[in-house]
Parts: sequence; C-alpha cells; structure tokens
Amino acid sequence: MTNRRLPAGSWLPVGRLPGIPAALCAEGAYLPRPLPSTLDFPVATYRRAADAMLLLGRLDEAATRSPVRSTLVRATRVRDARSSANLAGIVLGLTEAFAEELLVSQGEGPLPRTGHSRLVTPFLAAYRYGLDRVGAGEPVDDTMIGGVSAIMTGAPGPRRRTGVGWLGRKPERAYLLTASGAHLAASVEQWSTTAREISDQPVILKIGLLHYQLEVLQPFPTANGHVARTYSMLAMVESGLLRDQVLPLSVWLNDSLDEYQRQIRRVVDTGEVHHWLDFYTTAIRDQAYDQLGLIAALDGLIAEFRRLVSGDTVYAKVAEDLVGFPVTNHRAIQERYGVTRKFSTDVTRRLVDLGILSSWEGRGYRQVFVCDPVLDLLTLYPA
Repeated sequence: MTNRRLPAGSWLPVGRLPGIPAALCAEGAYLPRPLPSTLDFPVATYRRAADAMLLLGRLDEAATRSPVRSTLVRATRVRDARSSANLAGIVLGLTEAFAEELLVSQGEGPLPRTGHSRLVTPFLAAYRYGLDRVGAGEPVDDTMIGGVSAIMTGAPGPRRRTGVGWLGRKPERAYLLTASGAHLAASVEQWSTTAREISDQPVILKIGLLHYQLEVLQPFPTANGHVARTYSMLAMVESGLLRDQVLPLSVWLNDSLDEYQRQIRRVVDTGEVHHWLDFYTTAIRDQAYDQLGLIAALDGLIAEFRRLVSGDTVYAKVAEDLVGFPVTNHRAIQERYGVTRKFSTDVTRRLVDLGILSSWEGRGYRQVFVCDPVLDLLTLYPA
C-alpha cells in the first residue's frame, strides 16, 4: 500500500502563554509521531531529489578543485552565520560579519556600529564543533545537535527544553507551539535512532524528513531554527553528499522564511510531507547551482588578482586568500603569513594602490581593510 502521509501527531493542552496568540494556545502544543519506516512519494519528488543530489555532487567537485577551497569554506561559514544572526533579529551586514570574526579573534570589540562583539562568532564556533565531530566519525544525533545548540546560545552544556516552545519570528507571530516533558524526550530518542539507521530513501529525502521532524520537535531551549538547518548541513557532510560546508543553508532560509514556515505548518496540518520535500530539495538544488556560479566568479577574480600582483609572493598569497578573509588588518597579515609589521603595511599599501583593498577606517574601524570585489560577489550570489 502506498503511504504518502506522516501519521497524525498529538495536540497537548497548554494554558495561556504571554505574548502567544490565544488561538494558538487553544490549539495546544504539537508532538509529532515517529517517522514511519516506509514512505512512498510522487515520481516528481524523487526527480527533484535526484536533481538536488546531482547539483550537490557538481558543487562538491567544483569546490574541491577550486584553488581557493579552504577560504571558500570559510566564506560560506561566515555568510551562513551572518544570515543566522539576521534570523535571530540582528541586522548585520556581510562586511560587519567578517569584521566581527576578525576583531573577536584578536580580542577586540565591540563593533563600532552595533556595540556588540559576538553576533556571528557563536554560530561559527557551533559549525566548527559539529564538523570536527563528523570528521572524527561521530554520528549526527541528538547528542551532537545538543552540543551545537549549547554553543550557539552560550549555554554551559546541552540541555533539553522543559517548557512549551514556539516556532516563528516572534512570540506574537508564532505559527506552532511545541510539546515538552517525557513525550519530547522519547520522541528525540526516536529521532536519533532514525538518523542513525540506513534508509532505502534517497539520502537527501531522509535528511529533509529529519530536518522537518527536528524543527517541530524543537528539543532545545533556543536557537531551534538554527539547529535544524545546521543538522541538514552536518548530515550532508556525514553522508558524503558534500565534503565540507560549502552550501549556506541559512542564507536560503533568511530569504525564504515565510514560505519555509508555511511548508512546515502544512505538514503538521495535513501529514502530506512531499510538498515540504519538494520545497526543500528545490531550494538545495537552486543553492548549489548559485554556488557553482559563485565559485567560477571567485576563481576568475583571484586569477585577476594574481595577474595584478604577479609573482609567487606574500602579496599574491594575501590577495588569493581574500576570498575567505575579505576583511583584514595589519595584525592579521603579520600573524597569518609570519611577516613584520612594516611588511604587512607595505602589503596593504600595494593592494590598496592596485584597487584590491580599500580602507574602512572612516566607519570607526581602526586600520581595517576590505576587499570590495570579493564582498560584492558574495553579496551578489544569493545562495
């Protein structure tokens, strides 16, 4: 028998909650049933999954072949972290996101405009934590995801949510309440079991199902929207779809949040999960395609930088690394390339003269330089 629907979840009664719409409180808190072991989807859903996996394969190969692979990965992480900060209600430009990472790494801060010093760095630390553990062969389960959530929120260690949760931009704009207590603990254990099991489904569909389930379980106190998409990224690396973080999922979610929320709620209301999977795999396919364009454009830009600088020198290496370090200063150049303060000054002066770098001092940043051509490309490509 064809099974295309998820089993109906349970609605648990809740009292009145401050700031939450009364209709949502009357509806109750949702607890999904465990994912079924067998599901069958329309042919179109499998085709979209195949297209997404094909594009991910092309992206992975292009990133691996790129002469700036390591700095491309770093740029992707900063873009993803910046979009996560924006989703958390912190409006931060891409240049400021790179500036924060630079200054925090040097013990500086806060940022001149925002007055804060750690807006994107918790997300960057969480990504590193998860990827390091995947690299060590650990499973992407609730233990790992709990650690990721703790780092994002600054908690001393993983802990489960104890009260009723809500999903949405703000409490007054919540679209779903999520259950807690013993029911939640059992459901999270079942989620982890499913995540570790081998599935007959295309791997991208399995990841999409588990992404949805993690979102509506919302097992951790905060940063839950961030947690589900970080799970997707880690699962893609664990499964071998990608070798590193070269697909910035938070950028997609930041641009498509309203539709994302509608698709999640649609599954809750109808059990018809293939619409969500179509949305999810199409987004991944489109992101991968845009990333391929970005890699080609960055490779071309670095080739132009090499032509301008010429020679196998520190100047050329600094120019090449601007893909991942488009905001820099003299101290960073000294430490990264083992040169003197005077030499780092000579490097920035020459790159400014060539139009590769420009000074950002006028915005309150002392002796900070930015590479506008790289930042323009990172901003131009939406994924």
